[in-house]
Amino acid sequence: MRRWPALIAGLGAFALYGATLAPGLTWAHGGADGGDLLAAALTGGVPHPTGYPTYQLALRAAIAVFGGDPARAGAWLSAVCAALAAALLAGLAQRMLAALDDRALKTSEVCQTSEVSRTSEVSYPPLPRVSWPADVASTLAGLTWAAAPAVWGQATITEVYALNALASVALLWLAWRWAEEACSPALWAAGLVLGLGLGNHLTLALVLPGLAAWVWAKRKRAGRAGRDVALACAGALLGLLVYAYLPLVAAGRPPVNWGDPLTPARFLWTVSGRLYAGLSFGLPLADLPARLAGWTAEAMWQFGGPWGALFALGGLWLLQARRRAWWCATLLVFGAFTIYGIGYNTTDSAVYLIPAWATAALWIAVAIDRALRRLPGTAWQAAAAVVLLAALPAASLVRNRATHDLRSDREARDFLSAALEEAEPDSLILASGDRSTFALWYGVYGLHRRSDLAVLSVNLHGYDWYDATFAQTHGDLLPPGTPLEESIGALAAQRPVYRADDLALALPGTVEERTGVLVRLRPVP
Repeated sequence: MRRWPALIAGLGAFALYGATLAPGLTWAHGGADGGDLLAAALTGGVPHPTGYPTYQLALRAAIAVFGGDPARAGAWLSAVCAALAAALLAGLAQRMLAALDDRALKTSEVCQTSEVSRTSEVSYPPLPRVSWPADVASTLAGLTWAAAPAVWGQATITEVYALNALASVALLWLAWRWAEEACSPALWAAGLVLGLGLGNHLTLALVLPGLAAWVWAKRKRAGRAGRDVALACAGALLGLLVYAYLPLVAAGRPPVNWGDPLTPARFLWTVSGRLYAGLSFGLPLADLPARLAGWTAEAMWQFGGPWGALFALGGLWLLQARRRAWWCATLLVFGAFTIYGIGYNTTDSAVYLIPAWATAALWIAVAIDRALRRLPGTAWQAAAAVVLLAALPAASLVRNRATHDLRSDREARDFLSAALEEAEPDSLILASGDRSTFALWYGVYGLHRRSDLAVLSVNLHGYDWYDATFAQTHGDLLPPGTPLEESIGALAAQRPVYRADDLALALPGTVEERTGVLVRLRPVP
């Protein structure tokens, strides 16, 4: 296999992300959670459920490697993960198209297993030779996916979805290697990736229906399928041990410690994401038509325009006639992520479709490969290849550059700087929104820019684990069980108290005074 399609896709994606990377803390593209993730990583804490232990370990490593602004290091981590995913996707598309080529010349591959000595060679089912139309199509698969607005938006901020995309594509690549190239260790590796990936984001489990269908369909060709599946399960269990990270860091009593997962009940509450259980398939039926219409329009522009969607549909039709099992597997992956994302009752649930767009990119590769092969003459093929290579990714770049170039994004950083400057010494800041709460946690607890300040999440106040964590961090400032509405007036007479957002509660005994991005709560004279 020639490596240049994967190299072009990976390096092209990395160049794009590096040129448009968020320079620091950002709220762009639903990135408010970045403040929480960063604060937890910097304090050795536990972020919001499901705790994301795999991402936390990767983020801590990225902060150590890249240095400088931790938020920019987190953005670099996303860029690296998304670029690697683009490279893997191009490599998978290349292998897939080679297998679809009826005219390919047969070669052989050697795959080493634990049962074979290092000096032994075992011949496995032959691999076809890759032709240049397949090279072009696979390069386009990686580049168009990398430039898709949903992917691009998550590849330049501190968030978990780029790593989730990498794990999803890696699972598809390893499953293909196991079945089509009879590489037995690939399924064990897939299990390990699955376990570690679930430690990053639980939606990775949506890949399982497609993988299960693929493994079942290929169980006879791959040989020793039962043993390989058992090893894959063992690998998954090994990867899931990453969740031990959460109680280990929680034992240090960090200021960011969601759920305080030191008991079995609290651990399960944290890792299950029970706090957000009502959002899964929680979209009201009345809102479904509007979401479907909006997402259909969004899907039309993920790959440069309506022609990209047409290529995807065409490739899906062609694939079902040539590789029915793989067609079924990719369609199941696409459908699982799409259905879950549509039903998830938040405004930013479209990020769950990023792995689905990866399968759509594979379909696009099939259609482009077939189209190039049917053109009369090499000159026509070469001209079409140049046009497609330029048009599909370029259309996304032109259409989304203004919204996805975050080099000048300062909204979150300006808010944090202003809030920390306005707050008087020893102040209490009440915050309710994710943007303000997590940004302030990042600045106060993560960066220690104003260690004299206390940041209280109004939304979390009342949870026993949160009140206990706040009391441990700030002493008796607000003892556990204290009704906030009744105590703020008296507390405002003792120290400066501010709010960062409009609060959905009455605070009797106080009057408000706007100071800038904050509002000072003063006791009634």
